[in-house]
Amino acid sequence: MFMAPDKRSKRECEDQYYLQKIQELVDQKIAWFSRQDQSSSDDDQEFKVVAKKTKRRSPITDEDEYKMKKQKKKIQNKVYVGCSATNNEKIERLKEFVTEEMKGSDLMLVIQKILYATDLAKNQNRLSMPINQLETLEFLTADEKRLLDTKDGEIDVPLLGPTLRMHANPMKLKMWQLKTTCNYVLRTGWNQFVESNSEDLKEHRKVQVWSFRRDQQLCFALVCLENDAA
Repeated sequence: MFMAPDKRSKRECEDQYYLQKIQELVDQKIAWFSRQDQSSSDDDQEFKVVAKKTKRRSPITDEDEYKMKKQKKKIQNKVYVGCSATNNEKIERLKEFVTEEMKGSDLMLVIQKILYATDLAKNQNRLSMPINQLETLEFLTADEKRLLDTKDGEIDVPLLGPTLRMHANPMKLKMWQLKTTCNYVLRTGWNQFVESNSEDLKEHRKVQVWSFRRDQQLCFALVCLENDAA
């Protein structure tokens, strides 16, 4: 079956994305198994210390039980490798704001990336999201994917800023076809968004872009992470 060059190239981009994600999952699994024995031993020892201290009191009070649960939860949270407590708080605050204040749904992480000079340059006026760096492609519906696959296809996307304020004008989400890969870009109004959030959006800053739905409309939210985060 004949496939037009641009369609074939976009299909190859998606194939490349899925192959990369499969390899990443394999690598992560291998690394997880290698850390499991040591991690389990350390976590059990840490929890035993807390339990031993609490065992001195009899019977266990509600306060003791609360402290033990809090400590156990702290240990379990170690699985979030590379996420500092501050960054976790920012992400949790975003989730709470989107779901409770904005009545949004289907919140998912689209990409985590470093802001480069080209992302902030006024003559570029766009945020680039390379398809091979995306965490998922499922933030788009089948109809939205087909629309973005067309030459002039673009989607109006409201953007929530790092201070949890919705930018005045929606961005335009579009796919750019490059020689070796494909990029999704947020454009048309990106410069104004950067100016409005200049205290947070700086070169080399690590950010996350999340997608969510509000009344079925695709929306994005941008979170600025602390520099010590992975």
